[in-house]
Amino acid sequence: MKKRLALFLAAAPLLCAALPAAAQGSGNPADFPARSIKLIVPYTAGGVTDQMGRMFAEQAGKRLGQSVVIDNKAGANGTLGAVQMLSTDPAGYTLTMLPIGTFRMPHIAGTSYDPLKDLTYISVVAGFNYYIAVKATAPWKSVAELAAYTKANPSKVSYGTPGANSSQHIGMTQLGAKVGAPWVHVPFKGDADAISSLMGEHIQAVVGSSSVLPFVASGQLRVLASFGDTRSPDLPEVPTLKELGYPIVHTSPVGIAGPKGMDPAVVKKLDTAFRESYNDPAFQAGLKKIGMSPIYMDAAAYTQYARDTFLGEREALKLMGVQVK
Repeated sequence: MKKRLALFLAAAPLLCAALPAAAQGSGNPADFPARSIKLIVPYTAGGVTDQMGRMFAEQAGKRLGQSVVIDNKAGANGTLGAVQMLSTDPAGYTLTMLPIGTFRMPHIAGTSYDPLKDLTYISVVAGFNYYIAVKATAPWKSVAELAAYTKANPSKVSYGTPGANSSQHIGMTQLGAKVGAPWVHVPFKGDADAISSLMGEHIQAVVGSSSVLPFVASGQLRVLASFGDTRSPDLPEVPTLKELGYPIVHTSPVGIAGPKGMDPAVVKKLDTAFRESYNDPAFQAGLKKIGMSPIYMDAAAYTQYARDTFLGEREALKLMGVQVK
């Protein structure tokens, strides 16, 4: 009896140590996923990125056989998800969505992460269109009218974006320089906050993504122009800035990544499930409903895109006169 008790006491620490690991799921890539997956959305709840993320998480969960849980971490121009990857276990149970700001901010403010070294790129699953919108009751019917009013009333027109040095901010700065309009930038944590401020008449315009579309449909907002290379299929009557004579184009694929060091077998499983989720008719219909563009890249293509974009953003910022890191 004493011998059995001694053996049990000796084995107890090993059993206790094994329990948390078992509870968390197997670390064997062949068993992945053995528990739920967290997907960070680096913007506020309710915005277009969040809506897309939740739709995608539902579809991905079906393919993976485990729930995909959304975790909103807003701020820092959408880079907080990438920052989180620095301290994330590479087993694949915590991932993040990445906006284009992920590749831009290291050149502007410096970041704790390196896009070329600290992330594992899995899939691109959608893309944004950007629009300049004002309240439907505003007197401006075109970009030219908004610019003329701003020039005549310096500092009286402010516009909101999801953050400083976002694509929207850079695009509007470029446009302001072209037309000589000294409008004032007001950064927010996401489109939802910026639109709320516009509706409350605290700002005069918003440069946002497809978050503006429901407000356009309800007659509350008017879109003056888009930043696409071609007209948006959601607002075919709205001209692009390029059409209006301003060679300013900004688009933004959104992808999913994990921390560095992920097992290639896990990446392949995720990419396969994400491709199937992307192709699901319900997800495609959801993208159309919220005004996002369907764009897919697999892990290899996304990795190359990330490298090219990171290097390209630096050159684009330098051409704008931004002091880069």
